[in-house]
Amino acid sequence: MPASRSGSVVRTSARRTAGALVALTASVLVIAGCNSSDGSQTPTDVATVTPASASSAPPGPAVTPAGLTIPTPAGSSALAESGTRLAVIGPGGNSVMRFDTAAGTAPTPTPVIPTPVITRLLGVGDGGFVGAGPGHLVRIGPDGNVTAVPLRTDAPTALARTADGRILVGTENGHVLVHTDRLQQQRDIAGFVRVDDITVSPPGAELSDEQVVVLDRAQSSVTPVDLSNGNLGPALRAGNGATTATVDHYGRVLVANTRDDEIVGFFGSPLVMRFRYPVADGPYAVDYDDTRNLLWVSTTANNEVVAYDLANGEPAEKHRFASVAQPDSMVADADGTVYVLSARDGGLQVVAPADQGGGTPVTPTSGVPTTTGAAG
Repeated sequence: MPASRSGSVVRTSARRTAGALVALTASVLVIAGCNSSDGSQTPTDVATVTPASASSAPPGPAVTPAGLTIPTPAGSSALAESGTRLAVIGPGGNSVMRFDTAAGTAPTPTPVIPTPVITRLLGVGDGGFVGAGPGHLVRIGPDGNVTAVPLRTDAPTALARTADGRILVGTENGHVLVHTDRLQQQRDIAGFVRVDDITVSPPGAELSDEQVVVLDRAQSSVTPVDLSNGNLGPALRAGNGATTATVDHYGRVLVANTRDDEIVGFFGSPLVMRFRYPVADGPYAVDYDDTRNLLWVSTTANNEVVAYDLANGEPAEKHRFASVAQPDSMVADADGTVYVLSARDGGLQVVAPADQGGGTPVTPTSGVPTTTGAAG
């Protein structure tokens, strides 16, 4: 949440801005076990789609990526940020490469840290990280010390962290495992087909309470979750092939709908779809620059990264640059620097604001974003 974060949006007008996003009535999925409790089973009577994945990049090397590129091994994955550190899972999942970004120029590699096999990685804000792999959660301290505890899944698919330090683990069979800040399991929330991404609204968001939202690729849906009792809110359809999500400092949940070539925005409690907007060439990785109020989206089918300003309720393109090959992971830091990881050839791309290029404002196909189709 990874997951992971110009045109400026004034914080005090966030509710008006969100309301200015053309109001649409999102289709609500009919999900068995809408109020899920601990131990409930994965639903079997809901409409599903084949889970979408990143579009394949063109063959051959990427064409002149912007900024600079720091070598990483081919097969590296799961870029994450924590304070002034970046981390990447090495090939095979049994090591983590860390980079120090404090100098403000090229990130400096630090010694590679051996770990149990992990497939997901999360920054926890103090220079440390949490990883998840088959049967274990792993904490990597700022000093590089590694500790592991048992995890009740062999297929973790998502990681997120709440404001009070709890770690949320999504699973391939549709559970959210809630762990304390000491990594001890506290709750098991079921009711999904899969859990592929989890967003947590940050402190100060324009919401009454912290909002946790699950993205399920098999239902192409987003669903709010109450961690205190395990209840699921109404699930909203996010097109036909949602893959990844991020949340901004207003609490807007921003989703890449890769199969339909669009980004989808949700906001509110209850959660409501606010816009759908076309983005060609397979939008996939998403992150939000809270300093400049820009949504960054990688488009893997053409090896590019695009920034959108959402201030006027409809995305408007502001920047675009060429990326490394297969840009499946991306982080935008507080200084506006964008880091992009190649999932195919290796390479950590560093693109400072001065190298992000200009963009031609997007002309929408109609005056208002389209509504979602009915859930099947």
